[in-house]
Amino acid sequence: MRITVRIPDDLGEDVKRRTDNVSAYVTDALTEKLRREKRDEARRELLRFADTGLDASLHDINQRERREGDRDFSE
Repeated sequence: MRITVRIPDDLGEDVKRRTDNVSAYVTDALTEKLRREKRDEARRELLRFADTGLDASLHDINQRERREGDRDFSE
């Protein structure tokens, strides 16, 4: 899919200095951002239900999200 976005010049130049493949770089960045948001959402849900008694399935969901969100620092 093609998406056109506008970013500040200094940010664009910094990205271009760091990679030859801007599309892959941006894809990785957006994927990580979405994973973080999903993990944060799961944590908020856990906190919201903590006062009413924790459902065991919520713990399982949180653990799965944490595993899926493990960062890969091999570069």
